[in-house]
Amino acid sequence: MRTYLAPLGFDSRRVVRPVLSMGLDEEDRVILLQPANGSERGEDAFGEVEEVLTQVVPGLDLESEYLPYTDFIETTLYCADLMQASKGETIVILGGGAREILLPLTVATFTNESYVETVLQVGDIDSSVRRIPRLNLRGNVSDAEAKLLIELSKLNTPLSISQIASELEKSKSTVARHVDSLESECLVITEKEGRTKTVTLSDSGRVFLKGRKEIFI
Repeated sequence: MRTYLAPLGFDSRRVVRPVLSMGLDEEDRVILLQPANGSERGEDAFGEVEEVLTQVVPGLDLESEYLPYTDFIETTLYCADLMQASKGETIVILGGGAREILLPLTVATFTNESYVETVLQVGDIDSSVRRIPRLNLRGNVSDAEAKLLIELSKLNTPLSISQIASELEKSKSTVARHVDSLESECLVITEKEGRTKTVTLSDSGRVFLKGRKEIFI
């Protein structure tokens, strides 16, 4: 079984060609990603994709997901959720569709590489379909630092170093050292309030964690 994730624009060929290049079976799913408000042209493109693919596999499971495209982070997390919930081999198609969806999909793909088996790119210049390597964008983070990041995501931040150390029953020096490292990777944000440094999980940290929790727990 394969699950295809593809942004849908007005050119249905940018979905049809890569899907057919990989093959299609009765149990496969094709999930087309569209902006939340939709459009008549988008629905027409969906109909064109459906018409071609169901000629190859009648009764194919073809569906749309409407993404909150105005919020980059939420769209990225939405794409990550789709990847993590996919069944069988997950194939992501990077080509076509609105940039507001394509860019978050790209970020989600390369920060959730353990959930994605194949990444296909549809060229703008020659319209060719290329398989591109899965990239590991984990950042230079140790297991201990990643676990602290996970714990921070469960706490009601911002919190001071002392408060975090107390909550997690760790020494302040250990927490401070890990926070410095995480801040250098842009995974947390620190602010000074008088003599106290507070720590908050950054948007980059949220996206980073989306594909890492099962690895570091």
